[in-house]
Amino acid sequence: MKKAAIVVGKPNAGKSTTIREFKSIVKMESFHIFRHFGKRGYILSTSFEEADRDIEATIKKLSGFDYLVFAFQGPKLSRVHQVLEKASFISHDIVIQSVVEARKKAREVVSFFNSN
Repeated sequence: MKKAAIVVGKPNAGKSTTIREFKSIVKMESFHIFRHFGKRGYILSTSFEEADRDIEATIKKLSGFDYLVFAFQGPKLSRVHQVLEKASFISHDIVIQSVVEARKKAREVVSFFNSN
């Protein structure tokens, strides 16, 4: 089962901090690629909006991974969900409002990946 965790929040809410905390929990193979219980995942810590990423092209390119972790600010969130579903991913939004929540939210990402 392929899963995508979308860390959602306004600018400076703690999305990148949450992803850094997540990276400290899982086994990183490279800057973007991690392994968790034998499955491979890919992390994009710069939000789609900040990096001006094409949603469809990015998800298609990364669809071979078991797990995805994205930062997102929100305006096109429903489109991201549609594209992920089309690529056979189950997605879950991890909403963060403050940097102080980052560690808790990183554990929420892990819990989502561990769930059935």
